[in-house]
Amino acid sequence: MRRKSKITYIILAANIIIFFLTIIPPIFYFLALTPTEAINGKFWQFFTFMYVHGSFEHLFLNMFALVVFGPRIESEMGKTKFFIFYSISGIFSGIFHILLTGINSIPLIGASGAIFAILTAFGFMFPKDIIYVNLLLPVPAIVYVILMGILQIIYAISGAQPGVSNYGHIGGMIAAFIMLKFFGFGKKRVKYFWE
Repeated sequence: MRRKSKITYIILAANIIIFFLTIIPPIFYFLALTPTEAINGKFWQFFTFMYVHGSFEHLFLNMFALVVFGPRIESEMGKTKFFIFYSISGIFSGIFHILLTGINSIPLIGASGAIFAILTAFGFMFPKDIIYVNLLLPVPAIVYVILMGILQIIYAISGAQPGVSNYGHIGGMIAAFIMLKFFGFGKKRVKYFWE
């Protein structure tokens, strides 16, 4: 019996609730990652920014990917390890973004870094599973992850996606790779006979 994906849906609910709360500007700026503020004491922003989204489309795309890929990863990692994996990936994506774009006063928001980490985990843990690109083209999961990584590097260098934190996406993928390969997050959880 598959474990219930409790953390995935708690994260989903938190993102939806915070989306509506951040319609109020002071709450938005309190939770978004503004580099000049975050490094000067508002350290919580390194965590909270990944729960803030700028539009319904932004929220929907990230949460759709979370619901599609998150439950399987959570089922294999276990809820505690999955939440740690998700959180560290998101935090590192924000730090990586700042390291490569500089310290400025432009708010960074969105779960994309953590979502790209989940996609990376899916690719490495289930490399032969098929992902349908644009719901049409079947591609092995590991190939999809490699292609996405290459695309993010191209987009980041070329600036082809203004307003999108491609460096944040890359940061999430790097964090995921490190945790999967060197900290045991890629090892499938032992399932007991009663589960």
